Amino acid sequence: MKAVIRRLLRLEEILVPKIDLAAQRLSDIPRERRRRRLEASGERDDEPLYWGSLGLPPGTRLSESETLRLARQLRLKRHRERDERTRLAAVSQGGQDDPRRNAAS
Repeated sequence: MKAVIRRLLRLEEILVPKIDLAAQRLSDIPRERRRRRLEASGERDDEPLYWGSLGLPPGTRLSESETLRLARQLRLKRHRERDERTRLAAVSQGGQDDPRRNAAS
């Protein structure tokens, strides 16, 4: 039994992805800069992204470029949904079909 447990522990050590702190810090730098820039301009930082919606298998490691690309896609989707809700609310409240168009005129 001890041999089986030792073998399982060894397999876990091999298969569990190791956290690369240097790479993690490198990916945090642009995020922190953006957050500070938004705070300085008085805007609020977006809510955290919901990574569970990607449907990636557990333990999947993405490259930094894949992470940034997916984060941008999720952020754009969330903004589109928010804009659509705003537009629908404006239509239901007063017949204005697009608040951006009315602000421009």
